[in-house]
Amino acid sequence: MLMLRKYLQRIILIVIALLGVKTGIEGFISTLNMHSNDASVINWDERLSNLIAPVPFEYGLIGYISNADIPGAAFDEDDVFGEYILTQFAVAPLILVQGTDQEWNILNLDPVTYETWNQINANQFEVVGFGGGVYLVRKADK
Repeated sequence: MLMLRKYLQRIILIVIALLGVKTGIEGFISTLNMHSNDASVINWDERLSNLIAPVPFEYGLIGYISNADIPGAAFDEDDVFGEYILTQFAVAPLILVQGTDQEWNILNLDPVTYETWNQINANQFEVVGFGGGVYLVRKADK
């Protein structure tokens, strides 16, 4: 009986070890199939660097809104925070502030949502630059 118990313990130990190796190999293979997001981050940085070129100051606050800030607009919850962080990184040392209370603002909106926002805010902002669903707007002179 004692021999059978030791034999079963060894078999269980070998099975656990093999499952661990299998899981490790599957994890390694899954990382090989992942695509790097470096190109999209660089593209985001370049787009926003060109977009904010007209901003007349290097340090300060700049407003930011995305589809998530527009009631009824479609947006991907997973992208909201990531795009905000990418935008902040791209415009540094400017500091993003949620909303459009600043003189200069970045709108990260799809075309339909931008049209909705533009109708709601008619004549309050002037579009200074745009590209790829990202708009730079400035509060209109009153």
